[in-house]
Amino acid sequence: MAKPWFISERWLIIGISVLMVLTLAMLARVLANTKERGERLGMLMLARALESQEERVKLITRTYTWDMEQQADRIRQEDTIDDAALLRRWLPLMRNRYAIRAIGLSDDQGNERVLQRAGSKWRFIKSDRSTDEPLTLMTLWPINGVEPPLPDTVPARTDPRGAIWFSHALENRKDGPVWSESEDPGETLILHLSMLIRRNSDNGAFGILHFDIAGDAMLADLNQWTPDIATVLLDSKWRSLSLIDTSTIGRVWTQVLNDRRADHSTNIFRTSLGDQRWVGRIIPVQLNGTRFHTGILIGFEGIERWIGEGRIGLLAVLGLLLLLGLMLALVFIQSRSAERRVLRQERRSHLQARNLAQAIGEREVLDREVHHRVKNNLQVVSSLLNLQAQRVPGAEARSEFMRGKRRIDSMALVHHKLYRQKDLSAVDLGVFLDDLAKALAAMFEPESRSVSHSVDAAGIRCDADTSIQLGMILCELLANCHQHAFPSTGGHISITVRTADDGSFILMVKDNGKGLDPRSVKDTHLGLEVVEALADQLDGTLRILNDGGTAVEVTFRTNRHGSGTIAR
Repeated sequence: MAKPWFISERWLIIGISVLMVLTLAMLARVLANTKERGERLGMLMLARALESQEERVKLITRTYTWDMEQQADRIRQEDTIDDAALLRRWLPLMRNRYAIRAIGLSDDQGNERVLQRAGSKWRFIKSDRSTDEPLTLMTLWPINGVEPPLPDTVPARTDPRGAIWFSHALENRKDGPVWSESEDPGETLILHLSMLIRRNSDNGAFGILHFDIAGDAMLADLNQWTPDIATVLLDSKWRSLSLIDTSTIGRVWTQVLNDRRADHSTNIFRTSLGDQRWVGRIIPVQLNGTRFHTGILIGFEGIERWIGEGRIGLLAVLGLLLLLGLMLALVFIQSRSAERRVLRQERRSHLQARNLAQAIGEREVLDREVHHRVKNNLQVVSSLLNLQAQRVPGAEARSEFMRGKRRIDSMALVHHKLYRQKDLSAVDLGVFLDDLAKALAAMFEPESRSVSHSVDAAGIRCDADTSIQLGMILCELLANCHQHAFPSTGGHISITVRTADDGSFILMVKDNGKGLDPRSVKDTHLGLEVVEALADQLDGTLRILNDGGTAVEVTFRTNRHGSGTIAR
């Protein structure tokens, strides 16, 4: 059965080749667009980094506003707070928040209490403007020690109501902490976080809680400096909140800030230094009261290195696909060569089959011609015997002479029925034996008209030589039945062919006539002797049974040389 076209080897190879060509085209396009992919990847990395940096800045500043709100809630709940209570609350907070340089509480009268981090010591300053001679008290003690407070020089007193953080807290309408920047930051930019606190009393008094925060310390964890990425943090005036080093990427940042500080541009920019390229952007981070700026600089060197590794992988895949394509081409060539060989072999096979069929046909014609000539020759012999019988004196001698003539006629009948078969190499015994039975019945008319017969060969077929011998055996047995089994009444003859357990075959001819004495078979019946001789030629045996008539079993096999076969 031929395979469908869509699963044949040729179409499979063609389909795989088409897929490989498409894959190669896609790989070539990807390799051609490597630079463009690097640009897109750099822009994507920049956008993600800026988004992450902005969230981190907001999260860090939000933690300081939470601390201030907690301190403000405690102060709001009490009308008067002594200095010791403030110190118990502020000292742990400043120990945990290194970026907080001072915590202060001021009121609408200008009075102030401040805890400062002064180098390695804590400094607590209290200013009271309700007396005629304002006095500032200051205590000093080590940060990590437990020594009692010691007197110290009184610093110059300033009015907190003039500070920028004080006015921002009063002007804030969001009722929460507000950010502001020092106007003169010095070396370290100080950020102020302040919040208006309204007392529970009805006198309208209020206070301002404020934190002084070192910007570089607060945002130190956000600094990221590698050869491929660097961050920068700026205040609202684009002053740096973190140290910019003198490395290559630091010099790039310095150049970018010098170029863009004048217009405060927040657009995406590209820059280069030597053969290295960067892409970056500075964006604002809005806070309550002020805003920061955060910038990201992404180097293409790492991206190109990563893309280069991917390009190497793609080239390796491309090489493997080309090798696979070469192997497929070789397989296709070999397949085509094998197909041509198969076609040539099929042509030779068809030619040989045609020649063999022609030879078999010619042989079958010759075989039929041989059987026909044998039948004709036997008929000539029968005619000569018939003429000779007329010259034989004596009735008994003439009767024996005519019996010999009948056997010659039976042999001619076997050859006549045989060459009329469609296939001489596998003769259908059912059809062949039935034709012989009908012909034998016609030879013994009119006595045979009252005798019926049946043939059951179970679809067994055999070669021509075996069929001839079986036909002669059947003719002898049927002649005996017609002559001796039914002297005055009609009857039935059953002819069967079966396969024995040992692989041999059994031909049984059974009648329901008067029966036969087995002890007198060889003495009185020459026909049975002929049957036994023919069975012996077929490597078989003869057995006679009496069971409501006479039954003769002839066991036979295929011919000894194996030239013929018996099959179902």
